[in-house]
Amino acid sequence: MVVWTRETPWRQGHLLTVEAINALGLHHPEYPDDSVVIVATHDCDLAQAPIIEPLVELVIGRRIAQFDGNYTHAKTARTLHIAFEDANPLLAEFVIANKCAVSKAVLAGFEPETNSILSPTNRTTFQRWLAARYHRSAFPDEFERRLVRVTKLAERLNRAVKPQGEMITAVVFDVDEGEEMARNGEDDVYILDIILVHTIEPDFEAAQAAANAAKEAIKRDFDKKLFDKQSGKWKYIELRYVDVLSEEAFTYRQFTLMKRWRLDYISLGAESQQPIVPE
Repeated sequence: MVVWTRETPWRQGHLLTVEAINALGLHHPEYPDDSVVIVATHDCDLAQAPIIEPLVELVIGRRIAQFDGNYTHAKTARTLHIAFEDANPLLAEFVIANKCAVSKAVLAGFEPETNSILSPTNRTTFQRWLAARYHRSAFPDEFERRLVRVTKLAERLNRAVKPQGEMITAVVFDVDEGEEMARNGEDDVYILDIILVHTIEPDFEAAQAAANAAKEAIKRDFDKKLFDKQSGKWKYIELRYVDVLSEEAFTYRQFTLMKRWRLDYISLGAESQQPIVPE
């Protein structure tokens, strides 16, 4: 019997082989023939003895033919589309609800898949996606109600970002300059600033152009829905600006002061909330 030791070959982001998936019965519930299973447990915990950390967390996913831009770069906390490289490149979809665990004693008998691996950048994306489950940015119920249900602009925002999704890594909001304000009535507006953060590689200019295209679509949708040209006034939400910045130009101060709008948006649903940790 193989014993789990600190020298284990398993690392976070490694895939199970088809042999391991079949032997352990870890098939995708809807697409069993396309099953892809990834290790979610961090390397430090993998190195611990089974008596201390007995289980390895896994996420059961599936192979897909193409990306949905809204699910790349960990833009939603529930679903991730990500690429694996090397000898057998593949695109995969993971849904956080399909998490499970196996004992180290069981997994010790298998070796990780070596022909499809995450690049360092994509491994970081995978880590961000796992963490997002527990510290998603939250917005006031009334702001979310206006954006999602009253105006339907959340859906329009999703549509604007989706075609450029692989080049836009984050959609970041500043609502009322960080102040939690009670708003009442359509004339009592939230002030919204948006930053679209885009990739710098492999084509900076293409990514910048994609983000600018999304910017124009978002501005157009907000203006059409919420701005009254006759009175010169906004209702529900005033879009002050949409800015486009590269990953290099987006500052740490902006990173700490603004909140990421995940495309599976979630509002504050209770009176007392835990502090939101900056991402």
